[in-house]
Amino acid sequence: MPISIPRSVREAWGEEATDNFNVWFNQAIQAAAVPRDEYRQVLSRLDILEHDVAAVKQKLGDLRREMNERFERMDGRFDQINERFDRMNERFDQMYDRMLVMTRWTIGVIALFGTAVTILLAVAQFAP
Repeated sequence: MPISIPRSVREAWGEEATDNFNVWFNQAIQAAAVPRDEYRQVLSRLDILEHDVAAVKQKLGDLRREMNERFERMDGRFDQINERFDRMNERFDQMYDRMLVMTRWTIGVIALFGTAVTILLAVAQFAP
């Protein structure tokens, strides 16, 4: 279907140039254009794809939500484990402090007994 070219263009270009341009332009458009039936078929396929993609997006959203819930539960468990480790570390610190105190007392008692034994031996050695 040839396009109608305005009269001013025909007057400026001339009849032969206008007709040649019209033929060339129609051929170029027909080579690049898609027939209406094909276009409708493509549109219907795109509608189907859009519907399918919407379902996939919905499922993906549900999956992400479920994964976030699982990760939140895992985070809660890790928090509980960290609390237990913190309590264990506190207990180890208390045990270390008690062991340090006990070690000091043990060394002090041994030193005291050693001093007492040394004094008793010195007294016994120099006594008449």
